[in-house]
Amino acid sequence: MKKQFRDFESAREFVRKLNLKTDREWRQYCKSGEKPNDIPYSPHTTYKNKGYVNQGDWLGTGKSKNFRPFKEAREFAISLNLKSQKEWQEYCKSGEKPNDIPFTPKGTYKKDWKGMGDWLGTGNIHGRDMVFRPFKEAREFAISLNLEGRTEWRQYCKSGEKPNDIPANPDNTYKIDFTGWGDWLGTGKIAPKDRVYRPFSEAREFVRSLGLKSGTEWHEYCKSGNKPKDIPDRPHYTYKEDFKGMGDWLNNGFTRDYRPFKDAREFVRSLNLKSQKEWNEYCKSGNKPNDIPNWAAYVYKNKGWKSSGDWLGTNFTNYQDRTYRSFEDAREFVRKLGLKNREEWMKYCKSGEKPNDIPTSPRNSYKEEFTGWGDWLGNGKIRDYRSFKDAREFVRSLNLKNRDEWREYLKSGNKPDDIPFFPEGTYKNDFKGVGDWLGTGSISSREKSKKWLPFKEAKIEAQKIVKKLGILTNEEWIKAHKEGKIPDYLPRYPRDIYKKDKKK
Repeated sequence: MKKQFRDFESAREFVRKLNLKTDREWRQYCKSGEKPNDIPYSPHTTYKNKGYVNQGDWLGTGKSKNFRPFKEAREFAISLNLKSQKEWQEYCKSGEKPNDIPFTPKGTYKKDWKGMGDWLGTGNIHGRDMVFRPFKEAREFAISLNLEGRTEWRQYCKSGEKPNDIPANPDNTYKIDFTGWGDWLGTGKIAPKDRVYRPFSEAREFVRSLGLKSGTEWHEYCKSGNKPKDIPDRPHYTYKEDFKGMGDWLNNGFTRDYRPFKDAREFVRSLNLKSQKEWNEYCKSGNKPNDIPNWAAYVYKNKGWKSSGDWLGTNFTNYQDRTYRSFEDAREFVRKLGLKNREEWMKYCKSGEKPNDIPTSPRNSYKEEFTGWGDWLGNGKIRDYRSFKDAREFVRSLNLKNRDEWREYLKSGNKPDDIPFFPEGTYKNDFKGVGDWLGTGSISSREKSKKWLPFKEAKIEAQKIVKKLGILTNEEWIKAHKEGKIPDYLPRYPRDIYKKDKKK
């Protein structure tokens, strides 16, 4: 849902009464926090084709900018000897820029604009506007540098010595012809994911001919530089279906024959280990028999394996796989413990005595049935909270500014018993966010997201705004959003919000 602003005439009338003299004073006023929400920060965008003429008309000063012709303005910009867009922006913010030189020349001189490099006279051309050498010529140049790898290539690109018609990212520029960094630099190196290895039987035959005795010797051989490139370092990864262990790969006589699952599990349970961590330490101790696998889940997959808790005999079940007792049965069990408050409940949960089928967080596990800790523990302390309106009115009177201050207040011990810790749970139907609860007016991301436009509509609106404000980078977009220049129907971090449409 788009933000509702006043009609142009009413908004302009309000602004003119402020007696602001310059665009700078207008921006300062917008940042002061005094501007009503229905008065836009960027009237040129909001009231385009709806009455907006210029900032002089908007403020009532009668002043409107009349910029120099493009050639004269560019000549002035070149005389500044600025080296980059960043330096240009810093200069514009310095207050030294003449009023008849635009902050965003790209938008002002659309027909004549050829890039920031042309504007500043540096000759730099934006990546998307560059014309690069044909692939073969560019690769020939790259090979002549005798660089060893991608790291050296990046360092060379940062050195300032690279010609402008040689791309820093050839993999993007020459998508069809680029086949890898080894080909680009002439080293012949191929990325592991692109390598073609020998068939398993041929690779194993070669490795067996080396006469290696252990996995350690195999790893040392791989690091020696003598291994052919079509023999993989990690055969268990490359030959998942055929690989049967390092003993079979090296033919050193150490092919493992593990115990049947039930026998292996019986042995492991006899160790009385309490956790996965203790099992890992035991495997490293050197005491584990060779016919008991380190990675039991892999070896006994589809052969009896259930979980680490079953393997060790602890009966521990991962939280996502647990099945809890019914609410009534769980509450009956808990009430018999005679716990007095939530603090005692948390200590009990950490003691290790709580059954796995009793949840630590009943509020989450029994969302419909859970009505409070007094009911759960059976200690008679069942809260009767104030109505939502009365509770919110009380909280707003505290003048807290944000969620952190609310949390500090909860810890202070000053909170009345009939004001809940978790209003979002107590007042599910009325709670509209911490900003509404505290009276700050701030809106949660969840609430803001309800206003965001669908991707296609957002893209069209964003392109208009970017063009108008001269935004060139993601960082500039975020900054403009924080300053209130971007309407709230567009997100501050579009890459995160429109993940599904990221390629677009």
